[in-house]
Amino acid sequence: MSRSVFVFAGLALACTGPSKPETAAQADPWSAVQLARAIDTNPDPKVVEIALTARAATHQYPNSEPSEVWTYNGTVPGPLIEANVGDELVVHFENQLPEPTTIHWHGIRLPAQMDGTLAMQAPIPPGGSFEYRFVLKDAGLFWFHPHIRSDVQIEKGLYGTLLVRGAEEPKVDREAVFVLDDVRVLPDGTFPDYLDDLSKMMGRQGNVLLVNGTSLPTLPVRRGAVHRLRLVNVANGRFFNLALPGHSFRVIGTDGGLLPKPSDTDRLLLSPGERYDLLLVPDGAPGELTLTNEPYERGHDSAKEPPLPMAVFQLSDDEPLSPQPLPTAFGSIERLPASAIDHTLTLSEAFDADGQLVFTINGVTHPDVPKISVTNGAIRVFDVLNESDMDHPFHLHGFFFQTLEEDGIAVLPEALANKDTRIIRAHGSARIVARFDEPGAWMYHCHILEHAEGGMMGEINVLP
Repeated sequence: MSRSVFVFAGLALACTGPSKPETAAQADPWSAVQLARAIDTNPDPKVVEIALTARAATHQYPNSEPSEVWTYNGTVPGPLIEANVGDELVVHFENQLPEPTTIHWHGIRLPAQMDGTLAMQAPIPPGGSFEYRFVLKDAGLFWFHPHIRSDVQIEKGLYGTLLVRGAEEPKVDREAVFVLDDVRVLPDGTFPDYLDDLSKMMGRQGNVLLVNGTSLPTLPVRRGAVHRLRLVNVANGRFFNLALPGHSFRVIGTDGGLLPKPSDTDRLLLSPGERYDLLLVPDGAPGELTLTNEPYERGHDSAKEPPLPMAVFQLSDDEPLSPQPLPTAFGSIERLPASAIDHTLTLSEAFDADGQLVFTINGVTHPDVPKISVTNGAIRVFDVLNESDMDHPFHLHGFFFQTLEEDGIAVLPEALANKDTRIIRAHGSARIVARFDEPGAWMYHCHILEHAEGGMMGEINVLP
């Protein structure tokens, strides 16, 4: 099989419009991984208004009894919300769970009061409600999840996606959103509460890998068709290092939207919280191709894990389509000016006085990490240093940042990207720059959820 860029043909999961009737969904060969869609109840074309309820439901994972899960609107993953840049999103949220929760809108630039963290919002109690309302400023794939006991609540199933389209989107044959996750489930269907020291150190990793809530789906694809695949990693601690035999992936976008200069890669690495936007085209003889999660050394001999199958793609024996030219460039990204280092953040871990493993920023744990204050509109440069033996995905709320240097090496202008989550490699570093132009209290933390809950979290206060 020749090496090519590959696109998964199938259901256009991210298309606009109402959900298809159930009979049509059942007839679609990709119905097993079809995401539920949020229902827009507002007739105004510039307002997307939905109801979202956090509640318990039942979900069937392989090789176990049915599990009680926590969901948005009864599904795992929660519904896909679709909108356009400039739309106002209104979410009427109700909490029917037995404990408090919030919604954090991961990657969205929005007012701090809508960000869903305890720095700016009181917990929503059982039986309580809250209205989230904000304007969508940026195109891209984003996601939403709790910011209270996030390691537990997300593991139980509380996550969903938000797809925002821009004025000019690439033309493709088909499009899909893939939510990548794993879950640790026991044969009786329960989720184990106890985490051993390795699980605390590396973050919870599951025994079941999921694509849109489904384990190892088999999906037919059409050779030669250009498809757009949007990926998000919602796992607590697992990194996904994706590979497909004989093919490469063309990366056209990441957290902050489309890239000025797309690039091709044989492996696509996503840490928890990251998103990638791909174009792919199938090539070769009819038959099965298995998308795998390949070993990756993120610390503590994790590369010894075997490759794990994620999905099986069945290349049909239909006549191949004539491939369309793939885009090689998109609009430019404003490069933020940067000079001296303003702040240094050192990530590490330690054992506290009680012998418990904790994760630290500059030697202390949240909420004792000193708050950083900046004036509204300020541009600040951060050196993020990783002193630990494992990778940490660094996530900033409310703003995009750009990477200036990685491990002391300057990032070339053509590799410029707007990110909200990026990997700081073990014993490595990244110098990043961000413009803080929205007042309020904003969190930054490792997006391995056990690390964030274990102390690796800080706060930036943007002054009015």
